[in-house]
Amino acid sequence: MSRASRAALRGTSQGHPPGVAAGDGDTAEGVIDPDMVALFKDFLGEELVVAFGGSQPVAQPYHYVMRDTEQQGLCLRHGQLVATSLQGANASLEEPISVVPNRHLERRRCPLIVGIRGGTWALSCGTGPEPRLSLEDVGLLELFSSDKDRATPFTFYKTFGGSTHTFEAAAFPGLFLSTATGPDEALALAPPPAATAFYLRRK
Repeated sequence: MSRASRAALRGTSQGHPPGVAAGDGDTAEGVIDPDMVALFKDFLGEELVVAFGGSQPVAQPYHYVMRDTEQQGLCLRHGQLVATSLQGANASLEEPISVVPNRHLERRRCPLIVGIRGGTWALSCGTGPEPRLSLEDVGLLELFSSDKDRATPFTFYKTFGGSTHTFEAAAFPGLFLSTATGPDEALALAPPPAATAFYLRRK
């Protein structure tokens, strides 16, 4: 294991959370995530013939339960994703995330188009000069088949630190998915000190 990999596992590389990129562009080497190897092979592997606009089906999104380190899960409130405690009856409100690869961006950085509702809604960072996190009524498979400019606002580079994952906005380098410090506040984008490390469990 390389020094960068050991640092990523410890979460001490340059003072950032596990696997989070430093501001100068130096990135801690992530630990290999077998699920992502399988996902990219399903969609982009040599044996798969993907038909864009054809009758042959492409591979299907992978689905995950996503929790932060406080074991808060995601739910949908007023059209926004909120991280909250989902104990007891509230457990039925949890929104799993769905992911497909972005075929245009560098594969080794694990670029994922992220959404909910089985991949029928996608999470966007917006296309303006400032990031604006929102859910859009567009399917992940449609975005997978789209061009680079269309897909990139919905894409996050996922880094695996051995047990947790971080998500960096491809359209806004240096900003990561972050759960709010206050209750019932929407999921946001923040620089590394506030980046959230998430646990993912495949459904």
